Amino acid sequence: MRIADLNLDLVRCFVTVVETGGFTRASKRLHLTQSAITHKIKRLENLLRRRLFVRTIKPLELSAEGEILLTYAPRLLGLSREMVQRVSKPPQNEALRLGIVEQFGYHFLPVWLSELKREWPDVRLVSDMGVTTDPLKGLEEDRCDLVIAPAGYTTMARSKSASLLQEQHLQKETLVWVQAEKSKIDPKKDPLPLVMLGPLSRYRPIALEALRKEGRSWEIVFDSPCLSSVQSAIVADLGLSVLSPFSVIPGIKVVAKGGGLPPLPTSDLALYSRKSPLQLAVQKLASFISNAVDRWESEVSRVDCLKNSVVLSVQRLGSNDHAYS
Repeated sequence: MRIADLNLDLVRCFVTVVETGGFTRASKRLHLTQSAITHKIKRLENLLRRRLFVRTIKPLELSAEGEILLTYAPRLLGLSREMVQRVSKPPQNEALRLGIVEQFGYHFLPVWLSELKREWPDVRLVSDMGVTTDPLKGLEEDRCDLVIAPAGYTTMARSKSASLLQEQHLQKETLVWVQAEKSKIDPKKDPLPLVMLGPLSRYRPIALEALRKEGRSWEIVFDSPCLSSVQSAIVADLGLSVLSPFSVIPGIKVVAKGGGLPPLPTSDLALYSRKSPLQLAVQKLASFISNAVDRWESEVSRVDCLKNSVVLSVQRLGSNDHAYS
């Protein structure tokens, strides 16, 4: 037998009749006519197929089934109110959802987000970092508020939602060839052993195409979708790889120009969000990440300048020593 769903409006009317002690008082509390109250109770009885009152004039007398209903009714109404309040009331600290393409800021981003938390303690940030064939799906499907992804997406005519998104330049990412700091592998010899991120990585086709144009041969000796595994394999000197400067960790060095490897193109990154409406919190998060990247690039540039100055100073000292000898 099919069990009918309860109408909470009818249950509320039943509880009001019991609480007020009669149909007349219930009608005044609910701002309904007495006949409307009577009609609601009849509908509830028909729905349950049981009489709820033995006596409907003072003093009211509930039937056995009415007593049972009265034990459940307040809980049903209370749960209904609680559910509506939780669903309809916006949270005080609504979460910001950040989608991040693959290896961006793998080691730096958690530190930056920690700084953000200290500056903005009320923010609740949920981040999703991982390899994906379409990193902006999260924006299109309203699973993300802000996404870090390769630049140029808004010019893709094949994407129906590209016109609904706004793109802000974040970083001109210069990819680099890397190997273990104490590597015994000669980058000029073929086949070149490669440690590569999985097939969905945007770095992989860039690296292979660069080698193909130079007529180089290679062998992929280690393949993993996990950046930390790839970094460990590089440190272990299994092979060379292509990474973002963000992902160069202790134990890994950048192969110098003239090391026998082809040059790599830049891979621009951008911040994406929906055009409208753009929350103030999303704007603040985008600005914070952009400023953090600028600070990091300035620091890297400063360190590189210092290194070059040291090299030049050493070369000059060497030239002077040779002149005095």
